[in-house]
Amino acid sequence: MRTTAEIFLLEDDEMLSRGIEIALKKDGHHITHRFTFREAAADLEAGTRHDLFLLDINLPDGSGLTFCEQIRSRCAAPVIFLTADDTEEDMLSGFTAGCDDYIVKPFSLEVLRRKVDVILMRTGTEPKHIIRYRDLEIDCDRACVRLRGEQLRLTATEYRLLKYLAENRGRAVSRGTLIRDIWDIREDFIDENTLSVNIRRLRKKLGDDPKNPSYIITLFGLGYTFGK
Repeated sequence: MRTTAEIFLLEDDEMLSRGIEIALKKDGHHITHRFTFREAAADLEAGTRHDLFLLDINLPDGSGLTFCEQIRSRCAAPVIFLTADDTEEDMLSGFTAGCDDYIVKPFSLEVLRRKVDVILMRTGTEPKHIIRYRDLEIDCDRACVRLRGEQLRLTATEYRLLKYLAENRGRAVSRGTLIRDIWDIREDFIDENTLSVNIRRLRKKLGDDPKNPSYIITLFGLGYTFGK
């Protein structure tokens, strides 16, 4: 089974960065990409967790080697350099800075995918349960939801409701089932109005048009379903 991961990509070539992102998203990975040393350093300082770092060395405002050293001072997450610097001395400098692998440009995106697989398996990155639909991503391990890459601020009840519907995508889920499984199982006995209010709030946060929703669909007389 392939592991999915939070991958940090530091690459100033926008076209290459986009190609790498598309290739790795095929395997279910979530990509955070930055184009400058300054942007990357700000993320690192904020303490954002990543399972793997992919770094260019020659950046417009700094060096990936320096950034790798900063990563190593904070965590043991694996680092792969993606660079045009192809001499033996360049490679030794990369491994001295703390990288786990060194890929010389130009390179095959398929080779990169396989190297990422190998490193994630070797470092024991745990498989993640992520549900994706259109621009929506539900990270069940971290209990967070992203829409078009931006994290949504959901209440615990809204999150449970959205996750339940998404896990039952394509099925009709009755209002009674939702009330029983989201609330009554926790002995939080409610009336149907509470469900309606939570559905309405969820749709608003998802940007769903109530008259033509894309995510939470009303099945009149039956309940709800997720997705079209």
